[in-house]
Amino acid sequence: MKKIFLLALSVLMLTGNAMAEKVDHIEFANKGKFALGLMLGVPGIRSTHENRANMPSVMLDCNWGVADGFIKTKPFGKNGAIDLGFMYSICHYRKWDEKHFGYLQNTGLFRAAFHFEFVKHLDVFTGLTSGVNIYTPAGRWWSDEDKDHWDHAKYAGGMFTGAKWYFTDVFGVKTEFQFDWGSPGYGNLPTAAVGVTFNFK
Repeated sequence: MKKIFLLALSVLMLTGNAMAEKVDHIEFANKGKFALGLMLGVPGIRSTHENRANMPSVMLDCNWGVADGFIKTKPFGKNGAIDLGFMYSICHYRKWDEKHFGYLQNTGLFRAAFHFEFVKHLDVFTGLTSGVNIYTPAGRWWSDEDKDHWDHAKYAGGMFTGAKWYFTDVFGVKTEFQFDWGSPGYGNLPTAAVGVTFNFK
């Protein structure tokens, strides 16, 4: 798992350097802006003898800027913005042993975040999230009892914080950390993630 994250981070940094076209100031999350992100995350459910993640969490998020200019700063003028959005995450787990196909963890979340620029090109954000976590069988099961145990939905929600570093006014890399307050033991949210982000008008 660690090797996958290091490889992904290296590729993202090389891509960012290749696309780098520095600009004086980048407007992020401002009203009317649309951002699309793709990340790989640490699975929310900890691996045990019963649950073992076969892959990182794959996370896709989209956000729309709805308000901006809350705080006036000397370096950047009007600063601070709010966006609303949605995130979908999926991860595959193997249950018990190799003979089981396991289950999929599907998470759909509505999100709201506040963004602030402390350093040029750096978008720091924090927010709240709320949604649902759906566990579905990923193949054959040994008994109907096992299938019924995992084919259900649970509340998912919490807080998140992170940062985006923009190489251009469109492309950047991002990292994010999520703090789960959903159902105990269900690991509703990936705990940490890295990826890329695209900023559009």
